[in-house]
Amino acid sequence: MNEMKDTGRGAGLGDDWCDMSGGCNLDHAALSRELRTEVHPAHPFFGAPLEVIAHRWSNDDVLCRHLDTPARYSILHLTWSRSEEIGGCPTIEADGEWSHIVAYESGIDAALSAAEALEQDGRRAPMGPAGTPSPPLVVEAVHAWPEDPASPPGPGRRE
Repeated sequence: MNEMKDTGRGAGLGDDWCDMSGGCNLDHAALSRELRTEVHPAHPFFGAPLEVIAHRWSNDDVLCRHLDTPARYSILHLTWSRSEEIGGCPTIEADGEWSHIVAYESGIDAALSAAEALEQDGRRAPMGPAGTPSPPLVVEAVHAWPEDPASPPGPGRRE
């Protein structure tokens, strides 16, 4: 896997992320196209100029920088429906300054570590590629950008 380079915007994300400078076999331009396709008129980020700066290896999350507010970053979970979404999709997993994104990622790491410890003790069924019969891991979404009340806080789910 390709790790995020330790740059100002890549520091703190870990090895589950690939930055958009290349280094993997994923079509990075397709990520930006899919984001533009999925964000619909009722979505809080409709019309917002977003730059996809990284994607997660383990799922369909993309990390975006808001071009009109450079201190603001968001993690959105794409559905790859290849069409405009409805409702709350694509979901906003995290939204705030860089420190909020790093805190969200730390929460995911902590949840995965706790699940691994429970699996080793036999108190949780092991996670596999198709999921697990255990309850899903829940990591609270981070919505810390003050002037965006349209993005309600809610749990993000990770398996």
